Amino acid sequence: MSNEPRHRTPGPGGTGTPDVMAPGPLRADVVVVGAGLTGVTTAGLLAEGGVDVVVLDARTARATTTARSTGKLSVLQGTRLARIARHGDETLRSYLAANFAGLGWLRRTLEDLGVPVDNRDDLTVATTPDQVSEVDDVLLACARQDVAARWEEDPPFPGRTFGAVRLPGQGQTDPLRMLSALRARLRARGVPVHDGVRVREVRRHRSGIALRTTRGTVQADRVVLATGAPPGRLGGLFLRLEAGRSLLTTWEVPDPAALPLGFGDTMSITAGTPVRSLRMAGDLLVVGGEGYTVGRERHPSRRLAALDEWTGTQLPVGDPVHAWAAQDYTTDTGLPFVGPAVPGDERLLVATGYAKWGLTNAAAAGLALAGRILDDPVEWAADLEPWARPAAPTTRAAATFGEQAKGWACATTRPAGQRSGARRVSRVCPHLGGVVRWNDQEESWDCPVHGSRFAADGTLLEGPATEDLSPR
Repeated sequence: MSNEPRHRTPGPGGTGTPDVMAPGPLRADVVVVGAGLTGVTTAGLLAEGGVDVVVLDARTARATTTARSTGKLSVLQGTRLARIARHGDETLRSYLAANFAGLGWLRRTLEDLGVPVDNRDDLTVATTPDQVSEVDDVLLACARQDVAARWEEDPPFPGRTFGAVRLPGQGQTDPLRMLSALRARLRARGVPVHDGVRVREVRRHRSGIALRTTRGTVQADRVVLATGAPPGRLGGLFLRLEAGRSLLTTWEVPDPAALPLGFGDTMSITAGTPVRSLRMAGDLLVVGGEGYTVGRERHPSRRLAALDEWTGTQLPVGDPVHAWAAQDYTTDTGLPFVGPAVPGDERLLVATGYAKWGLTNAAAAGLALAGRILDDPVEWAADLEPWARPAAPTTRAAATFGEQAKGWACATTRPAGQRSGARRVSRVCPHLGGVVRWNDQEESWDCPVHGSRFAADGTLLEGPATEDLSPR
């Protein structure tokens, strides 16, 4: 598992030997920005198709959202299918086709690479009477699309339950091991993977796309942005994304026989809040939940304490081992965005908005993006394009604009902050001027507007921002 020491801020790290990108101009047919699962899948498929491709990543394998995920390979995805079904049967069919394609590709590829995938049934569990209708909606969505899910009256889940949907044939894996193997295969095929190269600016020209990076300019005919949030203000897509952070922990289990009967053969998640996601990873129990919008939780450490308390009360665990967090994005339509970042411009493609179900969705995005570039499109991809449907204003979007307005009002006072002995920095986010807040769990400055995050000294960690916080 790609875990971090208990209650510590993640440090740098990675796997393998990164390719060294020399300063100065670099040229490739396609540049993939982001070396998580979406990026390496896309790059690998393009390399198979004979495309000259280069991969850039701002950090390392260990820091990707992929490596920090729960490692679930699931098409069921909690209650997500019920929400997708609101767009109609055709859209639901496309979404399921994409995720089944992603799941199948991952199974075949990881088998070839010798990366184990444990077969598991996936459960969406009702833990209150109010959640039963949500679980029923998931079961109905599956039935409408001939997905072999079934109702389970007494699921193997701790505490009191009110039924569940079970979908057989799903899987789980070690996400960092998976990503490391895919990266190694890329390098073996001669595809450079440059870690520590951050894109500062994306410029569209008649002759192609120019990327201004921390290691110089990169020119390409086409660019794939597989970075969660596209860098900067490109295409305005950041206005249609909400950044969410989820907490994950691992625990020793002294007596696995004390777990609910059949627990080890499943992976599960609750249908409502507070979300609890469970699975075994070898001898360790993985527990996730307590998600929150980036920058809007005043005390994330209390979220972790709540997750710990629930785990210790409901499950026969021993000592806690690891705690960490992962960031993902939800779109205003609830569907992933996979396709042109700017309407009508096939030179600049994006993939984001997996809503915390990034493994099968990321593999599917890679299949769709590579098919698009190789002129061999997959039939379900059109429904996932960012501009396939108009922006859908939501209460979450209204809250984001409210945070932006508050940020601009506060920014006039030039607020600054200092933590952990680091230098004093401006708290004004360089992306759009929101005012960042201190994350007491991960010791970072988090922007409540569009989810950019910065280290205590102001160094950019992730998000649409492209520059560090200014020193004060």
